[in-house]
Amino acid sequence: MLTIATALPREGFEVRFLVLSEGGPLAAEAEAAGIAVHLLGLRQPDCVRLRLACLGGAARALRRYRRLTADVDIVDAWLVPAMTFAAVAQPLVRVPTVLGGRRNLGDIFRSKPWYRRLAASAAARRMDAIVANSNAAAAEVTADDRVPAARVRVIPNAVHPATSTDSDRRRFRSAWGWGPDSLVVGCVANYKPEKGLGMLIEATDRLRYDLPGLRVVIVGEGPLRSALQDDINERGLESIIRLHGTEPDARRVYAAFDVAVQASHSEGLPNVVLEAAAAGLPIVATAVGGTTEVLTDDHDGLLVPRGDTAALASAIRRVAVDAHLRDHLGRAARETARSFSVDRLVDSTASLYRDMAAARRR
Repeated sequence: MLTIATALPREGFEVRFLVLSEGGPLAAEAEAAGIAVHLLGLRQPDCVRLRLACLGGAARALRRYRRLTADVDIVDAWLVPAMTFAAVAQPLVRVPTVLGGRRNLGDIFRSKPWYRRLAASAAARRMDAIVANSNAAAAEVTADDRVPAARVRVIPNAVHPATSTDSDRRRFRSAWGWGPDSLVVGCVANYKPEKGLGMLIEATDRLRYDLPGLRVVIVGEGPLRSALQDDINERGLESIIRLHGTEPDARRVYAAFDVAVQASHSEGLPNVVLEAAAAGLPIVATAVGGTTEVLTDDHDGLLVPRGDTAALASAIRRVAVDAHLRDHLGRAARETARSFSVDRLVDSTASLYRDMAAARRR
């Protein structure tokens, strides 16, 4: 969102951010770029379940939203919570055009309360258009939410070129306790069930004797940290697998990887795959969602079936023992990443905004 906001031509667009909850680390960056950031104050902890605190917060947020959108032509409600809020508010504020977004596959919402799933689906149907970041996500919007295909626009994510250096490689490897000769497999992912990290740990366990130099690091954070660390400890993999935790700019970590792995059970269009590709890394990934719209098996990555630990281990072994294959996949991946440029994202988004504004005037 910040990439688009800072790159849209100022002579044609004025952008402001309306943040449902708290500002977060990018708010200061947006304001430094001259983009106003307004907090609506609807705190996420208050709305985990329907209760008075949530209803009161929603009422206050709605009053602020109404005031801040009085002169707005388009509201782009980027993700499902924002889209749901915008749909509920629309009869009271009458913003000319409201866009929604689908940037994940629907299966990650199945664990949510029924009323949240129902509200999200109803909200999608009330949008003037839905932006999906992959064909897989777009297909779900039309099939599951019954949004007409003519109202769905696919605009893929963009990737910024990797910013990592050789000094980053040495620094991170030293922090993990691994030397230059270790073959490091890296995974950047939240520690959540849909990321398939347990499968990566099991695959590593299967490879530990065949590939004694293999090392694995998982960069991220989330509710499964304790369970993942327990699994690592029970398998005796403490010296082989590291849980790195969060990293302010994960792109710097890619320099320390020899291979990138994504073991997800579900993805819309995975930014980490795009970032690994831009870094020129060979990639092993599950063939889920939009991942198959980025990578072609045996060309710029190795794709394995979702949930297939044996296939994942086999693919990691294949790239680990074949330096020529690693080089070929990495070069092809870097070339693939060029087509997911910031210019393409911004131009496509600007074109959509202009089309929607013109249609409303007609």
